[in-house]
Amino acid sequence: MRRILGIQWFNFVSNASVMDQVKQRPICSRIRDRRITMFGHVRRLQESVPAHEALCLAVNTRTGVRPDDRLDWKRPRGRPRHTWIRQLEIDVGLTAAAAWDMAGDREIWRAQRPVAGQAVQ
Repeated sequence: MRRILGIQWFNFVSNASVMDQVKQRPICSRIRDRRITMFGHVRRLQESVPAHEALCLAVNTRTGVRPDDRLDWKRPRGRPRHTWIRQLEIDVGLTAAAAWDMAGDREIWRAQRPVAGQAVQ
């Protein structure tokens, strides 16, 4: 964006003012919208699809339900602070289980997601 606008490296122009000039949303809000959209899409897939099974397992794990085959299951050390599901909870403002239930109905889930260009900062 800076190159398109002709802003050189020694000009002290903030990123916020560059984004105001180009009238585009921040990349973080675009990523958030796509993350929410992807969650809803995978949620509504058939239950036999591996992506749906993996997401269901992730939601169940987040709510405290451990995988059935290993009762002593535990995540390894050195894991990321935010998992994909935890970040989705932050984005939507709901628990993983509530988001899972809500995403089952496409119309309700789309109403939850911010309209393009109006994402919450």
